[in-house]
Amino acid sequence: MAVPQIFVYRGIFMKLLEDLYSRCLNAPYIHTENDGDYFYEIKNNILYLYFQCTHGGDDWKNNLDFPAVPNSDMGIKWRCHRGFLRVWESIKPFLKDVIMDESIKGVYIVGYSHGAAIATLAHEYVWFNRPNLRNNMKGFGFGCPRCYWGFRVKKSLKERWENFYPIRNINDLVTHVPPVLFGFRHVHKVVELENPDLKKEYKKVPSIDVHYPVNYQYSLEKESEHPEFYVRED
Repeated sequence: MAVPQIFVYRGIFMKLLEDLYSRCLNAPYIHTENDGDYFYEIKNNILYLYFQCTHGGDDWKNNLDFPAVPNSDMGIKWRCHRGFLRVWESIKPFLKDVIMDESIKGVYIVGYSHGAAIATLAHEYVWFNRPNLRNNMKGFGFGCPRCYWGFRVKKSLKERWENFYPIRNINDLVTHVPPVLFGFRHVHKVVELENPDLKKEYKKVPSIDVHYPVNYQYSLEKESEHPEFYVRED
């Protein structure tokens, strides 16, 4: 399968991913109701949005609240994981003004685990509300759970996530939930890291071990040295 253009210069790009992931893990997050946690920074007119991983009981309540509900806030109705949508709705008012700031010339949207699902929704919001930034925005969801419900992502919606990449470490269990059996899908093809040191042990059966931050960091470091990854329909 063809690799997206963004991944052509793999070594350079993997260094960027490694840096964004590290910043996502260590950001001084701001807490909102419904256990929403976000942080943003602006550097050289580039907006960086970060969303935190699961870190408490309320996050787990939201993670497990997966009945699909309508999300029609941006023109085209689609059904979304209820818990993730509720968290994003609690964060959105705090980011609206900075996202609409006309001085912003590009955006990176980054999340890990629970935060990756929130980043998925944030990416759609930026795409819809800042059409002039659509060619200058990238989203990365490390260890991203599924949040879209439906047999496949509607053609009319696909372009919203054209530059958003769910990233899976080997066979990370979290990236397989909620299950396809329950109707959930990723919004974009999954970029799968191929760390040879972890591959033999974890390739065949989905595992929570490879979801841990230390193992994502390990795989990103390996990929930076010897870039090898695959883009998969999921």
